[in-house]
Amino acid sequence: MGLPRQIPRLICIFATVAAGCQLHAQTPGAGRPKDPDSPVLVLISRNVSDPWASAEVDGMRRALAAATPPITPIVEYLDWQTGSGAGYEEKLAAFYTTKFANRNIRVIIAAENAAVDFLLRRRDALFPQAQAVFCGIPRFDEKKRQPWCTGVLETSDPAGTFMLARRLQPNLEHFIVLDDSTGAGATAKRMIETTYPGASDRVQFELRKADTVQETYTAVEDLPPHSAVLITKSRLVFKVMGDLRDHCMAPIYGTRAPTQLPGILGGSLLDGERQGEVAARFALRLLAGERPSDIPFESGVPHRLVVDHGQMQRFGIPFSNLPPGCEVLNRPPTLWEKHKHVLLASGAIIVVLGGLVVGLLWQLQQKRAAVLKLDRSLSTLSTTFDSISDGVLVVDKSGKVAGYNERFLAQWAIPREVAAGKDDTELLQSVLDRLRDSDGFLHRVRELYTLPEVASSELIEFKDGRVLERDSRPQVQGGEVVGRVWSFRDVTARRRAEEERERLSAQLAQSQKMEALGTLAGGVAHDFNNILTGILGFSELAMHQLPDSHPAVAELQQVLAAAERASDLVRQILTFSRKRAPEKKVISLEPIVSETLKLLRATTPAAIDLTAELPPGVPPVLASPTQMQQALLNLCTNAVHAMGRGPGKLRVTLAASEPPPDLRKEHPQWPPGPLVCLAVSNTGHGIEPAELARIFEPFFTTKEAGSGTGLGLAVVHGIVEIHAGAVTVQSELNKGTVFEIFLPPTLAAIEELPVPPAMPAGHGEKILVVDDEPVVADVTASLLRRFGYEVTICGGGEQALELLAAEPTAWALILSDLNMPRLTGLDLVRRVRAAGNDLPCLLATGFLDSAETEAEARSLGIFEILEKPFKKEALSQAVAAGLARRRQPAMAG
Repeated sequence: MGLPRQIPRLICIFATVAAGCQLHAQTPGAGRPKDPDSPVLVLISRNVSDPWASAEVDGMRRALAAATPPITPIVEYLDWQTGSGAGYEEKLAAFYTTKFANRNIRVIIAAENAAVDFLLRRRDALFPQAQAVFCGIPRFDEKKRQPWCTGVLETSDPAGTFMLARRLQPNLEHFIVLDDSTGAGATAKRMIETTYPGASDRVQFELRKADTVQETYTAVEDLPPHSAVLITKSRLVFKVMGDLRDHCMAPIYGTRAPTQLPGILGGSLLDGERQGEVAARFALRLLAGERPSDIPFESGVPHRLVVDHGQMQRFGIPFSNLPPGCEVLNRPPTLWEKHKHVLLASGAIIVVLGGLVVGLLWQLQQKRAAVLKLDRSLSTLSTTFDSISDGVLVVDKSGKVAGYNERFLAQWAIPREVAAGKDDTELLQSVLDRLRDSDGFLHRVRELYTLPEVASSELIEFKDGRVLERDSRPQVQGGEVVGRVWSFRDVTARRRAEEERERLSAQLAQSQKMEALGTLAGGVAHDFNNILTGILGFSELAMHQLPDSHPAVAELQQVLAAAERASDLVRQILTFSRKRAPEKKVISLEPIVSETLKLLRATTPAAIDLTAELPPGVPPVLASPTQMQQALLNLCTNAVHAMGRGPGKLRVTLAASEPPPDLRKEHPQWPPGPLVCLAVSNTGHGIEPAELARIFEPFFTTKEAGSGTGLGLAVVHGIVEIHAGAVTVQSELNKGTVFEIFLPPTLAAIEELPVPPAMPAGHGEKILVVDDEPVVADVTASLLRRFGYEVTICGGGEQALELLAAEPTAWALILSDLNMPRLTGLDLVRRVRAAGNDLPCLLATGFLDSAETEAEARSLGIFEILEKPFKKEALSQAVAAGLARRRQPAMAG
């Protein structure tokens, strides 16, 4: 199989040896081949016409030529393809024994597999003193490594090419990978899917067989829309890349340069020249004295991210889609690059001719300048005066008016006949009554008359609100002050803009502070709710196990009461944090106000007069009844505390009224017309002005230590913000305080509040409880067992999936915590739904961070999200509702 194919190569080898021997015989004293006496030998498996081999050698030569002193390597193309055989290797070894006898080869660079294997087998016999660097191979068995070698591994980047295709083709749907008998395409597909696990969810990958040129043409024809093709082979397609590109109606991407460059649109390319450069730099390090064993293998040779200019235009891909650092090949030269020398010569000629023309014109202009100088100066002064936006007044050193512009007369509303009189005293008298500080202005003007060399500026405020910036400077001629120039600039708009900017900046700072505090409060509430769930649940369980006469029942009731108060506090914190929108209904505020005042009358001192004004016809609002009652209760409680034991007046009013203009400007989303206004006023001691800016901050309170948490007004602010409203406060010391809540009205019909159902019981249904908090899981399971359910506890989502996989139909319902490590409650439900299981799922959480999370839960079929700490009634009703949902289809059938 091997000998007939080796005959042409052996003939070339023996001819070369014979030529060397003949030269040795004919040239007296000749004992060296014609090759340069170089310390570096390059052995490359392929032949000199192979583009990949040429690129590697070019990179090696460039790096070695940059050394000091430059090195010219000896390059040997082995022309070693598959099937060359052992006989070819023996002849080649014999040839090199003769050719490199008595040569001082210090470093050998072996490129590609055949050359590397040849060097590993023959180095000790052919080059026993040489050290070696390999390159151009994808892997190297560490067991074969010798102390005299190191090298550069060849790594392709199909994943980088895929991401380039995704960026250039945002609508990419089909990614066709061409595969051959080597399996390179399949390997590339695996590398992409390993690097980007979610890629197959968005793009369909397809392997197509392409062992021959014809199969390659066939594989790229009739592709679906929004496709791209990945070429992994190089030698087969190099000579036909141009035709292949014309056969394919979709962009082609590659992984190697230069072999694939003629036809591809682009890619993250393994570059032959860069491989050669890195290998040559390794060789230079060995020549400098480093040991090969101390130089680790290099596998991170940077890839070239390139695109072809013509292909980008062919497929209409905008160059703005290119990632940073991407090379654009074959860009057409610019007009400057094509005709640089002609343009330079033409420009020089134009400059010379222009200079001559300018010179002639200058001479002509000089002749006319003397005649026109005076007229031009007067015209310029007059035009400048009338065109600038500032008012200008010029006076001589005695104070008489020497000139002014139209803008000056308009700013000061000075009659033209007064200005024409040129009497500065008359001018001053005509404008003083328009100024806020006329005496001060007159004093400063007269002071400047006594100091002619002094420059001065100030702001002048008019009674109509305008503000002028005045600047006054001496007019100097020949070193002597001959007059004074006054300029007046209208800065009213700038002044108002600065005041508005300061107001908005303060408003933004306050908003950011409240947001940060809300985030902190929400995080604390999340962990505290898990603790409260255990306290409430186990306390209720303990009470059920004791008779009413047991002495511990009273203590447990105190525990429950304390836990309820803590739960209320956490609920206020979550309300303030505003991380979840409340369930809103179309309601009238009148019954809520009436019910809240009934609660207050029982605890309000008798000396405080509690009244309400609830006129009919106030529009309804879209709001949470519970939160509206909480906000009103907090405001009234603060009002009662401000009045102490009395006497005092607490007044609650409900009306439709127009909000202040500044407040409406801050809320452009409000509808036009009156808003619903809920006001709470008291006759207490009032609030200090310095404290008004902080009263809505959480944990800020003016009460004595132990008298309040400082959350009441912060919760009010949070509730109003959630309902797209605004809350304002006005206070005067020793007279009282008024809080006003403005809410947008709605035209929808008022909704009836549902009656809460009774607490149902179970009938032995199997429920899977999943929670990473053991206390919460135990108390939930205990409550469910008391309701009559059979419960199994899982400490995480992975364990729950194992149980569901083992017995998919054994369970009636899943109750899972939302926030768990590794696998969240939403992740667990996604996996359950992906397995085709429609089991009812119920989530529980101590803190629901966003409405988006709740919406996603609903889309997965999660019918309810329980808020921790939940009561036994809420737990029982939620589980029963879930089980009822599962039974409905069967009952209907």
